[in-house]
Formats: sequence, structure tokens, C-alpha cells
Amino acid sequence: MKKYTGGREIVRPGVTQFATQFLQLQAIVQQKQGLRNMFNSEEFRRSKFGREKNGLAYEARQIIIGSDFWSKANDILKVYEPLVKVLRLVDGDEKPTMGFIYEAVDRAKQSIQKTSRYYSQYQEIIDKRWRFMHSDLHSAGYFLNPQFQYGVEHGSDVYQETFEGTKNVILRLERNMDDQIKALNSLVLFKDKDETFATPQAQRVWSRMNPGKYNFFISL
Repeated sequence: MKKYTGGREIVRPGVTQFATQFLQLQAIVQQKQGLRNMFNSEEFRRSKFGREKNGLAYEARQIIIGSDFWSKANDILKVYEPLVKVLRLVDGDEKPTMGFIYEAVDRAKQSIQKTSRYYSQYQEIIDKRWRFMHSDLHSAGYFLNPQFQYGVEHGSDVYQETFEGTKNVILRLERNMDDQIKALNSLVLFKDKDETFATPQAQRVWSRMNPGKYNFFISL
């Protein structure tokens, strides 16, 4: 087989079963022409498997030579790829992920909606899973991330949900009402780029610094 796939392996294990399935299917689609060339080759036709009129080899050839499998495989990849990117973010060690998960899931849903004709079939599955996983910490991570607060356009529904989630976290962590009020006031200052958040230094580093380090920098 490697003769027709440029020496590349099709089996590509991933960190999770979900990622493995994606990588496996992606590798097959990338080798579409090579696999077709293999099954159409004189070498295969003369082989024991190439002369069979039934069995696994015959069925495999019919699938690879046909068009239905490739159409469906591409549809599946359009759904899988954005979700695998979210998994890679969660599993990665490059940066703390809490401030990025909310936006990553939202971006994945938008990507699937734009590219997949079957989005409506997957929307409820994705939303149900997200409702199970989602917590106020994800909302707070998004709201307190200056890269999203200042750097992207977001609708009023996103602002309302993430603000409410952040407020819930504050009310749970801060039992003293005066401290709660101070923290909530700080949220407003942060959102409006006011006081310490309005300094030239703060405005220069918000897009370059990890959200946690940014908020530490502002508090100095």
C-alpha cells in the first residue's frame, strides 16, 4: 500500500479515541487518489484479492472506487475537525485553557454551521454535551480574557451569559458583600477599559499576554 500512498501510513493514532477516528479518516481522504490507483492497478487485479467477486477486498475496492464514501467522509470531517481543535486546546500544555474554552466551543459551532449541510442534526448533540460540561468558570474565563473582551465582536447574548457566569463565581468566592461590590465594580472598569485598565501599558499588552498574567500585571 505504501507504494501508492507515498510511503505514508494511513493508521494514525491520536490522544483520544475521538481524535484517532478523525486522524484515521483524514488520512484516508488525503490518500484518496493513491488508494484508487492501488485498487485499479494491474498488480492488484492480478492478485488473489483482485480476482475475487465477493469478500472484504472486493467490498473495499467498491467503496474506494465509488463516490458515496468520499462524499460522506468529507461531510464527517467538516464536523470532526473543529471539535478536534477544541480537544487539542483542552489537552495542550502550552497555555492555561480556561480563558479560551468558551470561545473555542463557540467558534467550533460556527465553523460547523458554515461548512456542514448537516449542522442541524449535530447542533443538539453539541449543545447537549456543552450544557453538561459548561460551568460558570468557562464564562468567567471568557469574560476576563482581554483578548476576547477587547479584541473580538460578540453579541449581547454572549456578553450577558459570560457576565452572569463571572458574577456567579464572584458571589460564590467572596462572601463579604463589600468585597463582592468591589469585585463587580472592577468588572465594569475592566469591560470599559477604565482607570488602571486604560493605561498605555495595559492597552499595549492585552493582546500579547496570557490573561492570568495580564490581570496580575494590572493589579501591580
